[in-house]
Amino acid sequence: MRIGTRRECGRKLFGRLALGIAAVAAIPSLAGCGHDVSGVAVAAEVDVRQLPVGNYPTDPLDVRTTYDRSMIIAENLATARLADNVVVGPEVDPMFGHTVLSRVLGSPSGISTMLGDAVQPVLERNHMVYGYSAAASTEARDQMIGFEVSRNFQPFGGMIAGPNATLFSVTVIQFPDADQARAAAEGMEAADFDVSPDQNVRVTLDRTAAAKAHWRPGTPSLAATIADGRYVADVFVQTPTADLDALRSLADRVFAAQLPLLDRAPGLSTPEIFRLDYDPDAMLRRTLHPTDYIALDANSEITHTARGYLHYVQAPATWKPLLDAHGVDRVSTAAHGGLLFRTPDTESAIALRNAIIALTPDSAEPPAVPDTTCARTSHPDTIYPWTSASAWNQKDKFTCTLQYHRYVAQVAGDQLLDAQQKAAAQYALLANSQSF
Repeated sequence: MRIGTRRECGRKLFGRLALGIAAVAAIPSLAGCGHDVSGVAVAAEVDVRQLPVGNYPTDPLDVRTTYDRSMIIAENLATARLADNVVVGPEVDPMFGHTVLSRVLGSPSGISTMLGDAVQPVLERNHMVYGYSAAASTEARDQMIGFEVSRNFQPFGGMIAGPNATLFSVTVIQFPDADQARAAAEGMEAADFDVSPDQNVRVTLDRTAAAKAHWRPGTPSLAATIADGRYVADVFVQTPTADLDALRSLADRVFAAQLPLLDRAPGLSTPEIFRLDYDPDAMLRRTLHPTDYIALDANSEITHTARGYLHYVQAPATWKPLLDAHGVDRVSTAAHGGLLFRTPDTESAIALRNAIIALTPDSAEPPAVPDTTCARTSHPDTIYPWTSASAWNQKDKFTCTLQYHRYVAQVAGDQLLDAQQKAAAQYALLANSQSF
């Protein structure tokens, strides 16, 4: 749904600044559109209205559209918040350098594919709200040896790992209150155990004694479940050999990394879910969005912390040190549009841009846009998000990376001209977002 342009005086002020040869560097006060402005003249930025943007928009998204409020959208925002607080592989151990699963779970039937059909009645009985599941491996997805056809119990999204791989999955589910979470945790463990009661054996973890766990002797896997406030965290680990001590140790390490994250992001009540900010830190309004409507989605059209974003990167071991080193605290994406990183300052953004460029050395001609570099990306799925509806469609062959003040953005296109126009539009959008 589109709405009229807002803050018209801000638009006119910005237009005058862009037209002039000088810009204002210091402004003691600015009460309104009709007031005089004093300051010191400095060199002006490029006139972004002259950039080769094609048909792509250059106004902030919230100037062109309005965000609808609904419980479905609110739960997408809540699920994105949950993803921001679900552990990624390298946080457990650097050897878990590959993401093999990232999935929003909005219903008991959806979660049953991750945990097994037996748990679905437990989830329904205890009124689960939403959940999120992620899995990491020591092997990349393209090294997996097969795919499980059955949709029942797919802790790694159906991927079958090679015999030398070590993997773990974490599924976090929120319930209405702590009592229902505790009942769900106990019921989920009992239901899973009773699938093969004559073969499963109960196990106690050393460092996470409150968790309920079991394994089947002779199999190289172990499942464990724990309640934490309104959450239930379910962990499944798999190793190359049926070594119970190794499985117990790995489950403990996953819980040790996961539970503190949940403690810092307590479960939300329904009113709290509905009041979540649709655009934290005004990131989406700065992200290139090709259309005049928004479809908030926890996977592809949302704002995440750096951790949340890493769930959608196949190689978090490559990207996590890069984002950490340059202080990235927010990442936003718009479906088939832009990917935007926020750093603390301009110097950090310049360094981040240079580091990202180093990942794609096969250069291509950039547009006439400041601080922009383009590259041919022969295998984008190896370093960029792999969800089909993300800002990085796997068919895209060209990427452009640009920097504007504290922000670094990337755009992609199947044709070089398309990527160049997106880059120009993204740069203009960042400039325009500073003024209104």
